[in-house]
Amino acid sequence: MNKGVGILLWFIISGFGTDQTMFQNTEWCVTPKNSTGQCVPIDTCPEVMIMLKSRPLTPKGGDYLKAAHCGFHGPKLPKICCAFNTVHSTVPTTGIGLARSTPSQESSQRLVAEKNRLKVILVSLLPDKYECGVSAASKIFNGSAVGLFDFPWMALIEYETPNGNYFKCGGSLISKRYVLTAAHCVNEDNIPPGSKPASVRLGEYDLATDIDCDYDYVCSDDPVDVPIAEILMHERYNSHDGNRYHDIALLKLARDVDFTDFIKPICLPYTTDLISQSFAGTIGTIVGWGKTEYDSSGSTVKLSVELPVKSHEECTHIYNKIMIVPSEGQICAGGEQNKDSCEGDSGGPLMTLHEESALWYITGIISFGAEKCGSLGWPGIYTRVTEYVPWIIGKFLNL
Repeated sequence: MNKGVGILLWFIISGFGTDQTMFQNTEWCVTPKNSTGQCVPIDTCPEVMIMLKSRPLTPKGGDYLKAAHCGFHGPKLPKICCAFNTVHSTVPTTGIGLARSTPSQESSQRLVAEKNRLKVILVSLLPDKYECGVSAASKIFNGSAVGLFDFPWMALIEYETPNGNYFKCGGSLISKRYVLTAAHCVNEDNIPPGSKPASVRLGEYDLATDIDCDYDYVCSDDPVDVPIAEILMHERYNSHDGNRYHDIALLKLARDVDFTDFIKPICLPYTTDLISQSFAGTIGTIVGWGKTEYDSSGSTVKLSVELPVKSHEECTHIYNKIMIVPSEGQICAGGEQNKDSCEGDSGGPLMTLHEESALWYITGIISFGAEKCGSLGWPGIYTRVTEYVPWIIGKFLNL
C-alpha cells in the first residue's frame, strides 16, 4: 500500500477488531462464473462443498473445480476461488476425505474478518449514512424531469477533443474524491478517436441554462467541474467482448469536492443485508441526460424513470437468444415499452431506495441493452455493484 495515502480504517465487525493489513491480505479473484470472489481453502466454500458431496462428481463439476483452483493452503489443502458473499468464516469439523493442515489461530481469525469485511466502514474514504444517499426525490426514456435537489450524486463526464469539449456518459459520486462509472465510457476503444475523458461535472441540472431554478424561483448553485486525475478501469474488462463483463471504472478526481445541497454522494451497498440481495422483483430508478423519445441528441434536463428489476434466470433466458450470457456480476432491469436507459446514459446508476433508512444505494451501472431503447421484453443490462464492492474498496486503498 502507498504509505502516503494516510488512510484510517475502522473495521466494525461484530465486535471483532482488526486493521487494514487484514483487508490487504485478502486474495481477490474472479470465479468461473465471472463474479468477484476470494481465494480460500476449499472447505470454507459452501457451493464447492455441496458440489463435492454429490457423488459421482459430474464432468461439468470437475471442469469448474479445475477452473476455480487458485493455490494451496498449507502443503495439501487446495484453495478455490469462491464467490465472496458465500465464504464460511470457520472451517467445518467434518471433512470430505481431503488431507489438510490445521489452520493456525491467526488464519482462523483472518477468515472471520474476511467473511464480515462488508460491514467495513472506511471512515476516511466513504461517507457515512448521514452524508450519502439523501435525495429530495421519494422518465430517461419516457422519463420525467426531476427536481433541483433530486439525485445530487449524478455526474456528467466531459470529453476533450481538438475541436472542443462535449458531455456524454454519466456517473455517480460515491465519495469526496471518486466517481463510479462504466468502463466502456472511458476505454479508448469505445470512445471516438481524439476524445479523452477530461473532467467531471457535478451539481448540474439543466445543460441549456447557466442558472437553474425551479417554479418556486429556488435556484441551485453553479455546477462544479473537477479534472480527472486518474482513470481506474477494471482489469478484466474487455472492450471486444459483447457480454461487457466487468464494465466498471472509478474516476479519481484531482481534488476533494465539498458536499452541498446539490452535490452529495450515493451510498455504496457494502452492508451484509444489501450484499446478499438479488434485487429481483424490486423497483430500480435510473437517472441521466441521455437520448429520449423526443430528442435523439439527449435531454438538457436531468430525467429519471422507474424500472422493474428482473431475475438473473429471466435475464439469461432473454439474452441467450442473441448469444449474450449475463454473468452473476450483472443485473437486468426494464423490459417495458418505451421505458429504458439509452445512449448517453451509460455509466449512470441503477438505484434502490432502502425503505428502512430512506437512503438511496447504487445497485447497478448502466452498461448496455437492446439496439432500440425501450423495446418491449428487452431489459437493460447493468453492472451489479454488490459484486464489485471489494474491487472498489481495493482501489480506494491503492491495492
